[in-house]
Formats: sequence, C-alpha cells, structure tokens
Amino acid sequence: MNINEFYAVTLTSVYHVRALGNYRASAVKIALKGNSQVQVGHDIAEGGMIAICRDLQGYVPEKYGFSHPMTGFERRLELVNGQWWRGGTSPIVALFKTEEEATACLNSKNLRPRDPRWIDSTRRVMEEIGDAHPSFYVCHYRGMELLEAAAAA
Repeated sequence: MNINEFYAVTLTSVYHVRALGNYRASAVKIALKGNSQVQVGHDIAEGGMIAICRDLQGYVPEKYGFSHPMTGFERRLELVNGQWWRGGTSPIVALFKTEEEATACLNSKNLRPRDPRWIDSTRRVMEEIGDAHPSFYVCHYRGMELLEAAAAA
C-alpha cells in the first residue's frame, strides 16, 4: 500500500511531502536549521510531482510538451526535459513517517547526505511509496538514486 505523506530531512531543512492526486504533490518546507535560499512555507513542487532522488525534486511530468499533438505524461524524472523541473532541495539526509522523527533528525549533529543512522527509516518510507505511486516518483536512475547510493555510502 502506498503512503500519501512523509517527511524528508535535508542538510538544512524538513519538508512535509503530501500526495494531492494523480501527478500532483506538495513538498513544503516546515523547518530550517541554518541558512537556505528556500524559505519556510515554500512548496518546491509548484503543483507538479515530487521525485525522490539524492534530493527532492519538483517537476511537471510532461512527455512531449504542452503544444505537441501527442501530449502525454512521463513519470521518470530522468526522461523529463529539464525545463519542466521545478524547485529542488539540498541532499536528503533521511526520510521519516512522522514530523517528530524528522525534527529530531534535523536537530542531530553531523548530518550527512544519506545518513547511515537513519537508513532503515529511509528504506521503509521508500518501500511504502513504491514504484507506481500516482504523485511521487522513486528514482532508480544510476547516479540520481537515493537508496542504492545510501547502501554504497
């Protein structure tokens, strides 16, 4: 069963990520530690989908272009033209199911991308999202993926 919300901790922030329906999600920054170009309250999805890669990446799942006669959807971020990519985050530290766990993580010392201290939580959240979620895309493209990169880190 797919989960429809989770929390992503980056090197500087916590994002509340929610499914809003087919091809639509929200990823709102709810906490900040230190400095960031993205302010608390900003939604990086901007009405599109969210890809879970080494970072969170908002994007419009556009296949051909809105003016093309064969308009379609492309869920795989790595195949979407970069012009359809929206806001992104700094590298992901971990994924959590609760805000409390995410906040505790953000307040921990010496955070690292794909931090091994929370790899089990990250793995569980990604497994629950699955590979066919209507609002989130778990990227498995080599060099962009989160889980495989975490295992090698």
